[in-house]
Amino acid sequence: MPQGESFWNPYRMVPVRSQVVRKKPVTEERFSGQSGVITCSLKNLTSLFVGRGSDSSLLSLTFIKRNGRFAIPGSSLKGMLRSVAELVGGGCLVSNSSGKGDRYPNLDDSYKACGNNRSLCITCRMFGMMGRGRGARVHKGKISIGDALITDDDVRTLSFEVLLMNHGTRHNAFYETPTTGKFDLLSRKMYFHQPRMKEEIPSIPETIRTLMKNDIQTIRAIAPGHEFKFDVSFSNLEPDELQLLVYTLALEEDTKVNLEDGQCPLRGPLRHKIGMAKPLGLGSCQISIERLSILPPPKTRFASLKSLESTVYEGESLARELAKLTEPLAGDTSPTMQHLRKIMIWDERDSRNFRYPDWHWFKTPGNASIKLKRI
Repeated sequence: MPQGESFWNPYRMVPVRSQVVRKKPVTEERFSGQSGVITCSLKNLTSLFVGRGSDSSLLSLTFIKRNGRFAIPGSSLKGMLRSVAELVGGGCLVSNSSGKGDRYPNLDDSYKACGNNRSLCITCRMFGMMGRGRGARVHKGKISIGDALITDDDVRTLSFEVLLMNHGTRHNAFYETPTTGKFDLLSRKMYFHQPRMKEEIPSIPETIRTLMKNDIQTIRAIAPGHEFKFDVSFSNLEPDELQLLVYTLALEEDTKVNLEDGQCPLRGPLRHKIGMAKPLGLGSCQISIERLSILPPPKTRFASLKSLESTVYEGESLARELAKLTEPLAGDTSPTMQHLRKIMIWDERDSRNFRYPDWHWFKTPGNASIKLKRI
């Protein structure tokens, strides 16, 4: 979405929090914190495709199934939720174990991936940490997410031709951190929703089709409007960790943003994206929390031979509890949260056209210095 163009780039970078706070995790033997189960549903708002990888270089382009039913693996859900939690909660740069170096001399070492299992950022405490190198230690985390199984017996699918490939960094402005204007790793890539592309994707230009015919794949995606069910189990979560988990799942139901200096006002809920072909509009989904069960405190549970009942929130009591848990983050106006809302907002009236610049745009002298539209 370079300035002066009618189209928008499919993604933008969201700046990370101003600091990463680490502390010792609460582990299972401590008998503290809150444990329970969150029952969730997922509805796909646009077409959805979650493929199975057969090896590191080839994708088997069939939707994953479990016992004959379409499914979103729990590992995919966990990855999606963790990436949001790392931004919202101020997690480490989990993919960067080396910290600053010749390429990123201004990167604060405090952002680098956690490596000490006795001093972890909030997302490594919640989702787990795997150390690197000789003598590395691990922390298994406190959240377990099951596969999301489709509830519909009659599943409608759509066939699309796609180019599944990594284009790499072609224009530095696409990867600059909005708050610093630099390519410094202090931001994360997130994809815009594309409500206009619910049951279609952009066609492949003939020039590209001729040049890259061997890279074109056909996928059968699940059409919008199907429902999946999954559970999130958690143990020994501290109050801020439970708040972050619930917010990461539920997000916000009504927010307003103004893009491009007020020229593009949007209003709606925040929604997730999962699966493949996100730049083409696939993968937008709504996660709803349907039930929250909190187990009795561990010391009470394990000190009694009686079967103790969980505290269960459903209906109106669930709505009140979710509002209480998400309120601190829903009211956060930090640069991270403001940019996050502008990317994750789902507005049915959003009429923007999303696409990447073509080959000629990249080759035109002067375009490399063009900044992106302000969000």
